[in-house]
Amino acid sequence: MTQAPPPSSRHDTDPAGPPGDPLTLLATETNLTGVDFTGLDLRPALRRAPRPRTFTRCTFTEANLRSAHLADAVFTDCTALAADFTGALLDQTRWHGGSAAGANFTDADCGDLVCEGADLANTKWGGALLADASFTGCRMIGARLTRHRGLGLQLTRCNLAVANLNGLSLRGAHLTGIRFTEADLGGADFRDSTLEDCRLADANLRAADFTGADLRGADLGELTLATAAQFRGAAISPSQAAQICAALGLNVID
Repeated sequence: MTQAPPPSSRHDTDPAGPPGDPLTLLATETNLTGVDFTGLDLRPALRRAPRPRTFTRCTFTEANLRSAHLADAVFTDCTALAADFTGALLDQTRWHGGSAAGANFTDADCGDLVCEGADLANTKWGGALLADASFTGCRMIGARLTRHRGLGLQLTRCNLAVANLNGLSLRGAHLTGIRFTEADLGGADFRDSTLEDCRLADANLRAADFTGADLRGADLGELTLATAAQFRGAAISPSQAAQICAALGLNVID
């Protein structure tokens, strides 16, 4: 008697399955809404027919997307908590809302990526290509953007409190509404950048370069002689200069 094959598992590498199965839908459809991919290995299904896909309110929590081909994909109000995008091709993807908190984007290709209003707390971007990537209105508390590759990273109205941005290159950037409170900005490159409505209070600025930067619209926290030295070469406002003079015991008289 021929023994029947064992039933397939949700972690099988073969994306084929019954109609409505998440992996089958991923392999055959381009517009997906409300599909739950929690804990699945999505690479075989994406490898079968690489093409732009649109995901709306889908769940990718703890999904395996290492080296997956997702160029030009659109994610709207999706959940990707602790998902693994290591080495994934995310070139020109769009993220609108939703959460990818704790996700791993290490070494991913994120050129021209656009994220708007997404929760990216505690995400990892080490070694990721972020050329001309933009993040607007994103919650990025505790994110790690060390060793990223590419120029032109844009940040607008993002919360990067306690983030690890060691060595981050923001040269020539116009930064608006960024909260760097208690972030590690050691060795960061802010040359010729403009910081408007940004908060740098209590950030680690060891060896950061602010040459030519415009800090007149930034909250620099309590300015003492020691902290002021970290902003050497930058333009500051009269009120900020008065704080430094006060720290030196000098009285500024109009």
